[in-house]
This record gives sequence, C-alpha cells and structure tokens, in this order.
Amino acid sequence: MPVKSLLDEFKQITRAVGNDAHRFTEQVTILFQDLLLAHPQKAFQALRVVKPVLVYRDAAIVTRFHDVVEVLTHDREFTVDMYGPPMQKITGDFILGLNQGPAYERGSSLLRLAFRQSDAPRVADLAAETAGRLVAEVLPSGRVDVVRDICDRVPAALVAQYLGVAGPDEPTLIEWSRVLFAEMFVNLTHDGVIAEQAAVATAGIQPHVDALVAGRRAALAGGEPARDTVLDRLLRQQALGSQALTDAEIRSNLIGLLVGMIPTISKASALAVDALLDRPMEWAAACSAARAGDHPLFARYVDEAMRLSPQTAGLIRRTVTDYRIARGTHHETLVPAGTYVFAATQSAMLDGSVVTDPTEFRIDRPASDYLHYGAGLHTCFGRFLNRLVIPAIVKAVLSIEGVRRQPGAAGELAIDGNFPTSMVLTFPRL
Repeated sequence: MPVKSLLDEFKQITRAVGNDAHRFTEQVTILFQDLLLAHPQKAFQALRVVKPVLVYRDAAIVTRFHDVVEVLTHDREFTVDMYGPPMQKITGDFILGLNQGPAYERGSSLLRLAFRQSDAPRVADLAAETAGRLVAEVLPSGRVDVVRDICDRVPAALVAQYLGVAGPDEPTLIEWSRVLFAEMFVNLTHDGVIAEQAAVATAGIQPHVDALVAGRRAALAGGEPARDTVLDRLLRQQALGSQALTDAEIRSNLIGLLVGMIPTISKASALAVDALLDRPMEWAAACSAARAGDHPLFARYVDEAMRLSPQTAGLIRRTVTDYRIARGTHHETLVPAGTYVFAATQSAMLDGSVVTDPTEFRIDRPASDYLHYGAGLHTCFGRFLNRLVIPAIVKAVLSIEGVRRQPGAAGELAIDGNFPTSMVLTFPRL
C-alpha cells in the first residue's frame, strides 16, 4: 500500500472516531500491523508522520530519531528485563540481560579487561586474512555462496581464534549461535519450537565450553604458554586472584559473546553486500576505495549500506514506570509501566527531520546519523570490532573480479526467519 493511501486511511479513521482515543489507537494499530510485517519501511514512514509513538495495550512502537534515542538512553525507565529469563537458561547472568547496577558494572568491567578495544586492529586483520583465504578457496569454482562460504565462517573463525571458543566443528558452532540468538533476542512470543531447539543447543554448548575452560586451565597449569585469547585472559584474571569471574561466569560470558558475534556479523555483512549489489555506482565506487586502500572511505560505503539495509529493525525495551516520551512536543505520549517498547532504529535512521536525504545513498553523513549499534547503556558491546570486521568481510567479496548475482532466485539474499541463509554470486573462473 502506498504511503499516501495509508495517510488517507488515517484521515478517515480520525474523522470516524472523533475524540475517542482508545478507538483511534485500536484502528490505527489494525491499519499498520500487517504492513509492519510485510513492508516495515513503508509502515515506519507513515507512522513517523501520523503516530510517531504508537501505544496499544501492552506494546508500543517508537519511530522518530530523537524518540528512539530517548528510549535507548533512558535505561532506568526502559529496561532489558524481558531478555533476562531466556538468558538465565542459556548463559546465566550476562551483561546484555542486566540493567544498570552493581552486577552490570562488575560484569562489564571484568569482561572489558579481556575483550579489549585495543584488539580491534588485530581482529580486523584476522578477519581480512580469513575472508581472503575463503575467497581464494572458491575462486577456481567461479561460484560463491556469500552467506555460507564467507559471512558465516569469518565470525565463527574469530570466535575460535580470538575468544578461544572453537566448536566441536564449525557448522555446529554456527548453528548453536543462531538458535540461541533466536531464543534470547527474538522469541518474545515464547514459540515452543524455537525454545526446544534452544534447549537442545544449550545442552550441547554449556558442557562444551566448560570443557574448553577446564582444558585451558590444565594446559596453562602444565606450563603451556598463554594464548592471546579472551578465554586465556579471563583465566589469567583468576590466577591473579581478587576480583575475577568464576568458571560459571566465564562460561556465561563466552557463550553470550559468541551468540552476539556470529549471527549479527554474518547478517550485517551479507545485507551490506546485498545492498551494494543493488547499487552498481556505489558498488564500483566502493571497489575503487578498496583497491586504493582507503579503509575509512570504504567503511563509509559499508555504513551507508547498513543504514539502508540494517541487520535489525529495532530494539525492544520494557518500561518499569509510567513515562512520557517526546515531552513538550505535539506527539508527547504517555507509555504506561509494563509496556514492551519497540525502538525502531531502522525507522530512526530514515527520519528526514534529522537525517538529510534519508532515502539517498550518501557517504558524507555524520556518525551521529547511524544507530547500527544502538545507543545508551546497551550499545553493542563489540561495536569497536564490528566497525572494522564487517568492512573486512565485505571488502573480500568485492575483491572478486567480475562478481555478480547468479541469475534467478539463487542470486537473491534468502532469509529464513531472522537470518540470511544463502546468496549465490558467480564470476569468471581462474
């Protein structure tokens, strides 16, 4: 449905319900709910105009830039409580499921000592080397499935080599991460199939990580040199005594980190490649920047591709008190305590009142226009890595001479549920 038609229907609802606020909200919700699933960008565009903060029953959608940032930065009013229960089953206490407080401060501080911002260049180099090797492996075939052959495998390799958490095998590690991500962050309706898959994955990954932790401790005690991994650093903290994570907390954090890394890096990279393929001029310009070794310029192309094709439409929070969003504006809205709030970061990055020419592909935007990694207390924990790793993966794909989509459905990005599963590109064989 075109946005103009939506606005016309909205006007009809306004005339029909008069001053009945409950009927108004109910009718607007019915109007938009199907469109939000099928065409979120069109729905968000209309909502930004007619109802920037839509509250209905125990749910709300927030669509304008400043309002989305307000939700994400007011972490005491808008909490991550709903993520806690599934995380407890999978990881135990992990920072992404903790609100501001002593437990969050302790956990994040200790983890930062092992998962360091200064590691970013080394990890980016590792990503580039891995992606380059994987590309070299497919060159003789003249065909690459970008998702399965590159985007999934690079973050899986980083988890093994940087976190120190190799899987029983790579496909199993990737599958565990996807299943557990779906349960922790997507399955808010408590779908039984997803929950059962997560239970099976949890039963596999927890003892596996426990064994890795025990194995590394024994190896270090036996005189083996420490590896430059997050796992070995956490064990080093334990050896030094005083403040350190327990074995159970190490397991929790390692599982939480790998679940947060593999599916999101893979999806963001695949979507960025897909978005650039749809824009031949930008693809050519990005290739030129890559060949020139201009990493900052290339990263701008990736950032803009991610803005227009983000790996998530938004983030969910839950209010613990009544709160008025956009106070003092014409769309000031009371959000009652107990409301699940969807902060639509995808919509925010297309808000023309803040973002210039929001539907255009522009690489001269300020960093403040981008909400890829959220905002506030729970801004993506690994953003300093992702800002380098995702471009490294995309660059490896762009480096293939003459690469293009395979004709037909196979060349389009396939998504199963929340995750890309396949996108086949072809190129002249070596």
